[in-house]
Amino acid sequence: MIAVDTAVWADWFNGTDSPGVRRLGRALDGEDIGLIPVVLTEVLQGFRTDGDFSRARDLLVALPLLTLDIDGHVAAARLYRRLRRRGITVRGTIDCIIAQTCMAADVELLSTDLDFAAIARHTSLRLCAA
Repeated sequence: MIAVDTAVWADWFNGTDSPGVRRLGRALDGEDIGLIPVVLTEVLQGFRTDGDFSRARDLLVALPLLTLDIDGHVAAARLYRRLRRRGITVRGTIDCIIAQTCMAADVELLSTDLDFAAIARHTSLRLCAA
């Protein structure tokens, strides 16, 4: 199973041709993809029309959810603090939640975001090759 970050989903819905989008397309053809709820929120807020919003929602909510319990959210905060102590500033709380969710579920993350590459260098986060 893999999880997919917001930017890759956005590119896929926008019809962008990129290695990440091609990898997502292959995954949608037969691989398990887990959905992190905050990614659902980020992706859906980007749609301009109700029809596009509804079609995307229907596709995304059919995927298995990857969630954190309260201890997982505490671990995401610890992750942010641990990285900051090492001089690595992750731009957002959401990235730490996404990374911690992937580590807790032991799934790879498909992402083009450089923050996740930095997180992966210092944690057990595994990135999915595009």
